[in-house]
Amino acid sequence: MHLERLSKEVKTFLFSFHFSNGLRTSIGAVVPSLISVPFGRLDIGIAASMGALCCALADVPGTIIHKRNGLIISTILITLTALGTGLLSPYPWFLTPWLAACGFFYAMLNIYGNRGANIGIGCLLVLVSILSEHLDWQSALLATAATFAGCVWYAILAIVLWQIRPYLTVQQTLGDCIQQTAHYLRLRANFYQSDIDVNETYRAVIAQQVVVNEKMEAVRELLLKQRSAQQGTTSISKSMVLIFLDLVDMYEQIMASQIDYRSLQQKYKNTHLIAQLHDTIVAFAEELDQIGLAVSATQRSFPKVNLKLEIEKVKREMIAFRDTHLSTSAFNELIPLESLLTNLKQISQRIYNLHRLTRLERVKEVNFDTSLDLAKFTTSQRYDRDTFKNNLTFDSHIFRHAVRVGLAMAAGYLLGHFLEISKAYWILLTIVVILKPGFSLTKSRSYQRILGTVIGAMFAVLVLFITKDPTAIFIIMLLCILGAYSYMTYNYVVSVVFTTPFIIFLLHFLHPADFDNVMLRVSDTAIGVAIAFTFNYFFWPSWEYKFLPNYMLKMVDANRKYFFQVMQLYTKQPFSITAFKLARKDVYVSTANLMAAFQRMLSEPKNKQKSASEIYHFVVLANSLSSHIAQLAAYALEQKLQFHKEEEYQAITTYVMTLIDQLEEYMKTGKHPEEIAAPAALQAIEQHLEDLAALRQAQINEGAGHTPARDELLEIKQVRDQLNAIVVVVKDMKKAAVHASAITQN
Repeated sequence: MHLERLSKEVKTFLFSFHFSNGLRTSIGAVVPSLISVPFGRLDIGIAASMGALCCALADVPGTIIHKRNGLIISTILITLTALGTGLLSPYPWFLTPWLAACGFFYAMLNIYGNRGANIGIGCLLVLVSILSEHLDWQSALLATAATFAGCVWYAILAIVLWQIRPYLTVQQTLGDCIQQTAHYLRLRANFYQSDIDVNETYRAVIAQQVVVNEKMEAVRELLLKQRSAQQGTTSISKSMVLIFLDLVDMYEQIMASQIDYRSLQQKYKNTHLIAQLHDTIVAFAEELDQIGLAVSATQRSFPKVNLKLEIEKVKREMIAFRDTHLSTSAFNELIPLESLLTNLKQISQRIYNLHRLTRLERVKEVNFDTSLDLAKFTTSQRYDRDTFKNNLTFDSHIFRHAVRVGLAMAAGYLLGHFLEISKAYWILLTIVVILKPGFSLTKSRSYQRILGTVIGAMFAVLVLFITKDPTAIFIIMLLCILGAYSYMTYNYVVSVVFTTPFIIFLLHFLHPADFDNVMLRVSDTAIGVAIAFTFNYFFWPSWEYKFLPNYMLKMVDANRKYFFQVMQLYTKQPFSITAFKLARKDVYVSTANLMAAFQRMLSEPKNKQKSASEIYHFVVLANSLSSHIAQLAAYALEQKLQFHKEEEYQAITTYVMTLIDQLEEYMKTGKHPEEIAAPAALQAIEQHLEDLAALRQAQINEGAGHTPARDELLEIKQVRDQLNAIVVVVKDMKKAAVHASAITQN
């Protein structure tokens, strides 16, 4: 079993974007150096390789237009940076302000998203590499030309490979998204284990929701932007869009499967029923995992588990539990689990459909929903001067970060210069890589970089102690390059473990002084970490508790709009599937942003974790609110309402919307609004349910089976339970906001 799991993980990695990106980058980096060796100019080859490596950072997933423009801009900025650094490197007092200016400007590119941030990092890495060579002006011009050639070479390579396999990155990103959703489902299965810590399981589920949302946003950026104008043009493209749309709907159904897990533990602890529920949900997750792997590998996917049989096993256990533990008067005791079973049936149908959509010949049978405007589901990133100018203020946390980077680089260079450290550029390299806008990420990167550097240095020492054969060392160096860039976006520690020996082996060929290089690498890394950590803590830090109130408000507002769209189905108001799905998307994004910010706050110093327990309670409640709304949506869309209560549902909708408005008003102003009475509609539905329950009990006593009264009881009770739960959750969120007022009113 462990061997099968390991084999699957290896296969997943080899077919992932991380590995293909690492392989492409490694080819781009190695070829210039290999070409230069026969001419005896390895120094020129390495400069070209550095240009290719740094240009590769701008090659992040996106449309071909963004890819092309990013590579062009990166090439221009990298070339100018290399030229300026090379010409100024002999003059420390001119070089220092140049370093500060470059650090500031390139850190400001974070305002343009991930692509802008990576272009900035690439430019700073080129700056550090040119600085390490101590060039005169003729050599500086030559190194700049080589760097430019390396950038052009990589840009051509990336565009050509995209033309050969234009859908590869999209397929790998979509496959990763499916597998992360499978992991989310697997974590939710843990709620159905006896003797589990519900709070810890919630923490794991919430953390995975952040990951799933990030993956979905990446797929939207890659897939929907380029699809919106050419919908349905190829089978592969059509298949991926259909898979993604089905996946998002399934994700909502997974969220809609939430029940009271503490009550579940009390009622069904150590029973066959709860164990079977856990095993069934895990089986669903395994099937979803297989689909994700097939999509990444561009393969067909076929079911390996009979999900209908798994559901039937749960049904048999429910019947056995009812016959053994429940009386006939407790017929509604299992209604929550029956709803869960119905939800699992719907999820199973979507899983079978996803299997089918991986087989392209079946895609032709499926048509798009023409009412769905795909372009509206993507996020536009503005790349203009106004965006840059508007962030030139200390109110912008990116501006404060850019100031920190500029000052830290100047300080690192001056410290290395005055201490006469021979390889002071390693200090700058460490500062560039680990100094991030948020304290928590800088802190984690600091620990990871030190750990990875020490392990990588020990490995390099071992290799250089065992062999001096240049061919063997060069082959190991190539493998290290592949590992470093394959794991860069997958596991930072492992990436650093590979990067350190790669750099040490490179210096072994250029300036042989093996063990000096190892010790300097470790010590300079420690100095760079200390500088980055100090500047991020003391110089205009950006603490997460200052941003949390805004995230909380956006999450509440998104849920309000989501609830309003869903209740259109219950009140027979005009319903737009596009408006509904946009509202749902905003809930996913805003909730994930809140959860991510909260997690970052927990890694900050204790005195900066304002009202942490109350905020965590608010985060859990926010997740519950979204889940209850998702259950209402899934029920109306999948089950189709048969017994309408428009007037009552409209009154309850107005009541809930008012409660949410009051919550938002309190979070903005801190003023307690007047209490409002619950509408009579809630009591009317309760009375109707009591009448239906009495009628249904009488029918059971008479031996009646399936009757309209039973269907009506099940439907209205399901809707009533979710509406009551939403009312309770919103009121609890207000209490949590009151207790956390130390940050919500900051």
